[in-house]
Amino acid sequence: MEESTGIWLAEQIEALSKKQKEYENRAFLVALKTAVEEQNDRLKLLKGEVDGRLWNHEQW
Repeated sequence: MEESTGIWLAEQIEALSKKQKEYENRAFLVALKTAVEEQNDRLKLLKGEVDGRLWNHEQW
């Protein structure tokens, strides 16, 4: 998942959660948004790790 896709998805989930009247649905969507944001952060970190390993001249 690309970072922009994760941001878009989190925004869509937030908008949908604001429209929900039932607590259970809102709570589920808020938890889903948190999971999407965490996944997006982990993806960003992993991309940085791959870049760092590729540029590490000691491992060439």
